[in-house]
Amino acid sequence: MKFGKQILLTVTLFAAVIGGSSVFTSCEKNACDGITCYNGGSCGHGKCTCPAGYEDAQCGTKSITRYLGTYAGFTTCNSGAATIDTVIVTPANRGILSVDVYFKSIYPKVLQGYVRSNESTYSIVITNNDSAKAGSISYLRVFDITLQSDKSLKLHQYERDYTEAIDTIQNSCQFVGVKK
Repeated sequence: MKFGKQILLTVTLFAAVIGGSSVFTSCEKNACDGITCYNGGSCGHGKCTCPAGYEDAQCGTKSITRYLGTYAGFTTCNSGAATIDTVIVTPANRGILSVDVYFKSIYPKVLQGYVRSNESTYSIVITNNDSAKAGSISYLRVFDITLQSDKSLKLHQYERDYTEAIDTIQNSCQFVGVKK
């Protein structure tokens, strides 16, 4: 009889522990309940992780959106006088991150690029090279485009020629403008 009471007590305690833990775990809230992540984003620990090309709390905004628009400002080349200039950034059909940049100073040339981003930095990388020297490994033309506070755009253009005995910058221009 003593042995039966011990078995009954053990079974009862076991049932109480199992029942209590299932009640306890069923009360824990899933941190991702009620959170929707768009465009292929996934939720983990209550936050969306967005795929390349999308951002915001629910991955609903294209990363290029912050750049799109017309920027009015000034361009200065080789420490010369500033001239009134305009840059227009539009979406392109080459991929989710692709943009076309119309820089009035070099119009009708269209710069093709893509938005590169990480947690704290966004920039537009220009992938083409429009010089007659474009195939030469001794020549480099670079456009660097950054955005501050989603309003102020800086476009820095420089050309380097490595054919000389020393590395020389042939041309250096900087546009600084504000979104209209």
